[in-house]
Amino acid sequence: MGNTVERQIEAVAWMERSLENSISTVYIDDEKIIGGDWNGTMVCWSREGDVCWEANLGDRVSGIRLSKDGKMLWCIAGREAMGIDYENGSIKWKIEFDGSTDLIELDGEHRAWIVSSVYDIELNDFMESAISLIDSGDIIEKHILDERPWSIHPVTEGHAFFGMGRPRAGVLELTEEKEKFIVSHKAVHDSPVLCGSNVSPFFVGHSNGMITQINGNGELNNLELSKQNDSPIIDLASNDEHIFLFYENKEILYVDMNGKVTESVEILGSEGEPEFLNLIDGVSTDGYANIWTITSTTNGALLIDTNRNDGASKIKLKIIVNSRIRDIANANGMTVVGLDDGRVISIEENMLKRRIEKEELSIDEGDGHRLDMRERLRKLRE
Repeated sequence: MGNTVERQIEAVAWMERSLENSISTVYIDDEKIIGGDWNGTMVCWSREGDVCWEANLGDRVSGIRLSKDGKMLWCIAGREAMGIDYENGSIKWKIEFDGSTDLIELDGEHRAWIVSSVYDIELNDFMESAISLIDSGDIIEKHILDERPWSIHPVTEGHAFFGMGRPRAGVLELTEEKEKFIVSHKAVHDSPVLCGSNVSPFFVGHSNGMITQINGNGELNNLELSKQNDSPIIDLASNDEHIFLFYENKEILYVDMNGKVTESVEILGSEGEPEFLNLIDGVSTDGYANIWTITSTTNGALLIDTNRNDGASKIKLKIIVNSRIRDIANANGMTVVGLDDGRVISIEENMLKRRIEKEELSIDEGDGHRLDMRERLRKLRE
C-alpha cells in the first residue's frame, strides 16, 4: 500500500445537490450546508442533505459568515451586504455599496468588515475600493482607497489589518476611534498581498514568495523561511502549529511558527494549475494537519490530499472532478465542494478513509492471490 489512489468525486460523495447556476460560495458548520450561486440563489441543507430553506439574494453570493450567537448569517452578494435569519432564510436587512462586495469578516458580536470595489471593464482594472465597518443595516464608517484589499484580519473589535494589492502593496491597519478610522500603512516586503489566513495569528502571502505574520496584539513580523521560494503565493492556511503555503510554481511548503520548512510537496504539471488550499479540521496522528490542494485542469479540477504518509509528505489521494471547483469548506469531519456546473458535493472524511483503505486492501489481497497462482503454475510446469 502507499501508492496514490485516484477516484471520481461522484464515487466518494456523501451528498450531491444541484443549483441552476455555477456555485460561487459554499459554507458548512456542525448543523448545515449552504451553497450560493452566481445568480443569487442560496440553498441551505442539513448535513444529511434535506432542504432547510431557500433564499434569493439577487446577485452572485460571494461570502457567508455565521454570527457568534449562531442566529444570523452575514452575507455579501453583488453590490449588497445583508443579514439572513439562520433558521428560516428570511432577509432581515440590506446595505448597498457603490461597487461589488468582495470580502467579509465579522467584527465582534454585531458588526462586520466589508471590502467593496469598483471595476472598470474597459481599463481591466480596479478604479476604487472601500473598507466599511457595518452594524446590522448601517455603515458606521468607510475608508476609500485606490488599492484593492485581498484579505481581512480582525485582531480586536474595531481593529483590523488588510492585505493590499498594487500600487502601495503591503498591509493597511485601520483602528476605530470615536466612529472614525485611524489609518496606518505598513510596507512589509514592499510586495502586493495575494492571500491571507483567517485564524489568529494571521499570515498574509506576497507576490514575491514572502509571508508576513500579524499577531493578536497587532504586531507585524516578516517571517523568514529556512527554504525560500520566490514564486507568488497563490493561497495559504494555518493552524496552531504550522503554515501551509501553495506557490504558483506548484510547490506546497509546511512551515512551523519559527519559519522552518518541515516538509514540501510538488504538484506535477499534469495535475493542473494551482487554485487554493483547504485545511481540514483536526490533525493526523503524527501531528500534521490534512490539507486539500485544489488545482484546475483542462477537463475540470483535481482535489488532492497532501497528508503525510510514513513520516514524509506525499500525495495519497486524487479526486477527479469534471468541472472547475469554485469553492470549498470544511467542518467537523465533512468537506463540501462547490462546482462550476452548479453542483454542491459533500465528502464525509471517515467514510472516505474507510472506503479507500478497503479498496487498497482489496487490491493488495488481489495482488497476493495472483502471485500465488503464478507460483502454482510455475510448479506445474516443472
